[in-house]
Amino acid sequence: MSSGGLLVVGSAAPADAPGAGLCVVRYDGAGAMSLVRTVPLDHPSYAAVDPTRGVVHAVLERAVGGVVSLRVDPDTGFRGPPAAAASGGAGPCHVAVHPSGSHVFAAHYGDGALSVVPVGTDGTVAAAEPVQILRHPGREASGELLTSPHAHMAAPSPDGRFLLCTDLGTDRVYVYAFDPDSGLLTAHRTVHLPAGRGPRHLVIHPSGRYAYVLNELSSTLTVCTWDGLSGRLEPAAEVETRQDPGAPNPNSAAAVRLSGDGRFLYTTNRGDDAIAVHAVHDDGASVELLTAVPCGGTWPRDIALTADGLLLFCANQRSDTVTAFRRDPSTGRLSPAGEPLAVTEPTSVLPIGG
Repeated sequence: MSSGGLLVVGSAAPADAPGAGLCVVRYDGAGAMSLVRTVPLDHPSYAAVDPTRGVVHAVLERAVGGVVSLRVDPDTGFRGPPAAAASGGAGPCHVAVHPSGSHVFAAHYGDGALSVVPVGTDGTVAAAEPVQILRHPGREASGELLTSPHAHMAAPSPDGRFLLCTDLGTDRVYVYAFDPDSGLLTAHRTVHLPAGRGPRHLVIHPSGRYAYVLNELSSTLTVCTWDGLSGRLEPAAEVETRQDPGAPNPNSAAAVRLSGDGRFLYTTNRGDDAIAVHAVHDDGASVELLTAVPCGGTWPRDIALTADGLLLFCANQRSDTVTAFRRDPSTGRLSPAGEPLAVTEPTSVLPIGG
């Protein structure tokens, strides 16, 4: 049984909506949840933790985006007022922390910007403005803009030498080299996926040899080889995330997570309102869809596994609920745990304890 801990839940709600803000939830080993507190913030849609310095960073998904940092308290979730900085773009939807904790990266859906924000010695954002802002180009043909960039995720490689950024609007994954001393990104490679995929999020296998790109628009998963020394990402295969890809209802894939041992992969389908369970074979080289379970709500935007891998949480944005599942480490299967918790427009879930 899981030891329990704290869960940070992001929200798409504006600051004046009832219950809006960054929520701190306590969960026990059986998956039962209770609300500890809510920090009033405007559209705190996604959060990431720097575990070495006990700080949570969240993006404010507004027209003029922001990043806030909050120090973790084991009892109440956070202590002290948040530190704040501009994120450098419109509609930031994802934030990630460099493995060293020296910088955070924000991806902006609204205008395709990718930014780098420096972090101080106390672990919180240390400047009012990013040290760098890059904007992805749109896809062009005959000089005519066809699609707009929508940067959706910024994912540092495990060693921090590279940053991988998915762009849903242009069907590309950008690989940047990162210099931690200057805090600057340099274009390294651009990976083109087939038109209409809409790459949204990605994860890297614990072996460091493979990466999995979740495609929102096609509800598929692109299995890629990844060379961490050269920073080379190469698409190799594509796998469905839906048990019935031909089902008539509209669907968009949203979140992808790997178990700590790299044996199982989980994706969410908004429309089917399901969490898909995939087996990972051949030391990461191939992925097989095993089954899917109802998410227990509507529009599962994010999922997260606890550190021990025994529980999985799901943020169901349109039903205003967070649901919990027990996970069998040997089979990867999920079963409902506890009762859904009411949260206003949850968009992300982040375990920070346990």
